[in-house]
Amino acid sequence: MSVSFRKKMKIFSESHKTVFVVDHCPYMAESCRQHVEFDMLVKNRTQGIIPLAPISKSLWTCSVESSMEYCRIMYDIFPFKKLVNFIVSDSGAHVLNSWTQEDQNLQELMAALAAVGPPNPRADPECCSILHGLVAAVEALCKITEYQHEARTTLMENAERVGNRGRIICITNAKSDSHVRMLEDCVQETIHEHNKLAANSDHLMQIQKCELVLIHTYPVGEDSLVSDRPKKELSPVLTSEVHSVRAGRHLATKLNLLVQQHFDLASTTITNIPMKEEQHANTSANYDVELLHHKEAHVDFLKSGDNHAGGNSREGTFKETVTLKWCTPRTNSVELHYCTGAYRISPVDVNSRPSSCLTNFLLNGRSVLLEQPRKSGSKVISHMLSSHGGEIFLHVLSSSRSILEDPPSISEGCGGRVTDYRITDFGEFMRENRLTPFLEPRYKIDGSLEIPLERAKDQLEKHTRYWPMIISQTTIFNMQAVVPLASVIVKEAMTDEDVLNCQKTIYNLVDMERKNDPLPISTVGTRGKGPKRDEQYRIMWNELETLVRAHINNSDKHQRVLECLMACRSKPPEEEERKKRGRKREDKEDKSEKLGKDYESDKPWQESERLKGLLDREKEELAEAEVIKDSPDSPEPPNKKPLITMDEMPTVEKAKGPMSLLSLWSNRINTANSRKHQEFIGRLNSVNNKAELYQHLKEENGMETTENGKAGRQ
Repeated sequence: MSVSFRKKMKIFSESHKTVFVVDHCPYMAESCRQHVEFDMLVKNRTQGIIPLAPISKSLWTCSVESSMEYCRIMYDIFPFKKLVNFIVSDSGAHVLNSWTQEDQNLQELMAALAAVGPPNPRADPECCSILHGLVAAVEALCKITEYQHEARTTLMENAERVGNRGRIICITNAKSDSHVRMLEDCVQETIHEHNKLAANSDHLMQIQKCELVLIHTYPVGEDSLVSDRPKKELSPVLTSEVHSVRAGRHLATKLNLLVQQHFDLASTTITNIPMKEEQHANTSANYDVELLHHKEAHVDFLKSGDNHAGGNSREGTFKETVTLKWCTPRTNSVELHYCTGAYRISPVDVNSRPSSCLTNFLLNGRSVLLEQPRKSGSKVISHMLSSHGGEIFLHVLSSSRSILEDPPSISEGCGGRVTDYRITDFGEFMRENRLTPFLEPRYKIDGSLEIPLERAKDQLEKHTRYWPMIISQTTIFNMQAVVPLASVIVKEAMTDEDVLNCQKTIYNLVDMERKNDPLPISTVGTRGKGPKRDEQYRIMWNELETLVRAHINNSDKHQRVLECLMACRSKPPEEEERKKRGRKREDKEDKSEKLGKDYESDKPWQESERLKGLLDREKEELAEAEVIKDSPDSPEPPNKKPLITMDEMPTVEKAKGPMSLLSLWSNRINTANSRKHQEFIGRLNSVNNKAELYQHLKEENGMETTENGKAGRQ
């Protein structure tokens, strides 16, 4: 019943009943002083013919035309359940129609207004007053409409739930602000009196809410004696607003804006409509047509924030309108488009040639697709104009995923495709935070009653203080060893056993680090093997500290857990030394692993590695010889060209940089060739590949020789 009641109240809002009260007193016969050119044949006029003088409409004519335009737009978009009661006020109130659906059309209103005729400027103004019409308007609002009667009959014993609200639009020429206040007081008193009468009647309804819109219109060129005033609440039943508007096209524009506000309408401008010219049948030009419709047709634009809105400065006004571009229709194909809504439309300038051509085009069974104007990218067709049963509708086409399709994958989130959401953990999180009926009351520490909803919100806030959504963004939530700590640290109050379990968890992590156990570090998006082992543990400890610090304000026991964590993080010097040795050992393991792979993949390069080691040793020995030569105690060597062996030739190249492929290949060939002939006996008996020459001279002459084979002086 509550849902049905809300629907009924929405139907019978202030827009359900609208009463127009138009002043018909003698001063409304005054000219609006906005001239209209009557004689349009200026260029082709024959000489000697006096042109016709321009004409101007009266305040009464401007008021009737503007109010009829208001009714036309309302009837076009809401042919049912939106009702108008028209009242003319002079020496008395003349009600031109009733609330019945048969009287709700422009033809009935125009015929009744024609019977009333224009105001008599020679009538006695003292006998005429707008108050007669305002009193009649309040009486009309108390009468029951067919739709209200049907709703009351349906609800039966709950008939009082049917709302009765309405709006009074009064167009007059007020004398001053005090005159306006007097009119408002009159309406307020009349509502109070008629509500008393309606309370004791079965055929009347009390007015629950009434909006009074006073429009003061005056000739162009004169100063207004009445000030504008926004909507103001005069009583719990009555609100009032005042508009001071010049007559003519300014009054028509004001009523056009008011009908949009009162019925939640929006404006759409169709641009680039191709249309043939009247004078040149073979040429065409592009025109624009502005349409009014319910604002729900733009709900997708409002959600996306891209409304293509622009200001319309026509007639000196500024209002928002959504611009859509005409698409050339396909005449030979009947397509079924996926629509999310259809709304009746009403042209703003119904008598213009572009509007007339567009409506005739659509009423002949054609459909027009409308696209959003874009500077770049593919075009997006968002709306379609088509007629059904002689009425034109603006269809909203779905430009996003259809509800008939499969639901989107959870990996298709914002920021691209993410495939490693913690879906399983999130399901467990939802199970832990389900809402259930809370029957027994609980009290807080201070003795106040605990509200279950607030308690649930507080628990949800604690559980989400630190909760990474993606697997690759967390380490501790991927470790089974951290579960005992993560499950109890979110509690509002911890027991001593909980603190002990948290401390055991921290000690287990320290033991894992001491054993150098691997951690579940995600390597998604990284090259190579990922961070080193000590870097992995540093990341893990930092994240664990972030989790614990997010809850340290819950209780003192949470603070004890943090203190234990910080104490375990501060390692002694010998621990740091042990970690350095572990890093060196890990680097050696990586190198040996790499060498093993190289050996398996390219075994012939072992020979080049051996030669490289020999060359390095010879280089060190040469460096030692240079040091001995440069010392002051060393004897000066003879000026002889040093002996260069075949193995020493690549040394210069090696000193310059990495060995080339040619050098490696030459060394390998020389080594292989040296095995094919008998080695020189001096080289076999040499020390460090250096043979001692003239050994017989030492025996014959007793000369001293150095160990390296160089002769010394006596």
